[in-house]
Amino acid sequence: MHAIIRQGDGKYYVSAVFGYYLQNEQKSWGFFKRTKKNKSPYYIVWDEKKEHLIQWFAMDPKRNVLTPQALIIDASEKDWILNDDETGGVSFLPKELADQIIRTGEMSQEIRNQCLAVDEGFVYEEYPEIRTAVDINNLQYAAFDFHDAYIKEKVLQSDGSLYLLFDGIWGCKIEVWLWGDLEYDTSSRDSKDCDPYWFCSTILLQDGFVYLIDDDVTVDEMKNGCCWFKARHMKYHIIPD
Repeated sequence: MHAIIRQGDGKYYVSAVFGYYLQNEQKSWGFFKRTKKNKSPYYIVWDEKKEHLIQWFAMDPKRNVLTPQALIIDASEKDWILNDDETGGVSFLPKELADQIIRTGEMSQEIRNQCLAVDEGFVYEEYPEIRTAVDINNLQYAAFDFHDAYIKEKVLQSDGSLYLLFDGIWGCKIEVWLWGDLEYDTSSRDSKDCDPYWFCSTILLQDGFVYLIDDDVTVDEMKNGCCWFKARHMKYHIIPD
C-alpha cells in the first residue's frame, strides 16, 4: 500500500503504508470508512525523508470537518495481516512494535531494510490510465468514490479527448481525460438546473470501454438519469489540496 501524504497548501510526498489502526479518542469521524465510534484511524508511514516511521492520522485531528491527510493511491494489502475490524499492517511490523518505534525513534536495521524493501519497484505514476480492476480500485480509494465531487471544468479538446476537472473531493482535485469513441451525458448534473454533487460513483471496464458513472449502477442502468462517460481510454491526475 502507498499513499500521498498531504502536508497542506498543496504540499505532499508519497510513502509506503505499513499499517492502519484505530486510536481511542473522544472525537468520532462518523461514517468515515472502516472506523469505529470514538476511535480515530491512523496510518504508519515514513516521514518525508524516509528516516523515521510516524503515526499519521487519516483525518486531520485539528479540524471538525472530514479532511483527509492521506490519499491511498495503491490499495494493495499484499503481505498484510488484517484483524476482524479490518485494521492491520505488514506482517513484519505488528502494531505494538510500530508504536514502540514511533515512540522511541529507534528502529533496528533489519526492520528498516524490510520497510525500505516495500518501496522497491514502486514508481508513483502521476497520470495513470485505467486498464484493470486494480487501477479502478486505486482511483476509487484516492477519490473516496467521488463522494461530494462535482465537475468544475469540462472541455472537449481539439484532439477529440474530453478533459474533466473534479472538485469537492476530500483532500484533492482530480483531472480526468477520456478519449476514443467518446460518448457522455452530463445533463443530470448541470449546475444550472440540477444538484451538481455526486454521492458515489461506478467505474467499469466492459466490452473494450471504460465507464465513469455518477451512481452505483450497471451500464444498462446508467442512462436512466445518471451523469455518465464512456470511452476507449481514461487517465487521471490527482492534485492534492
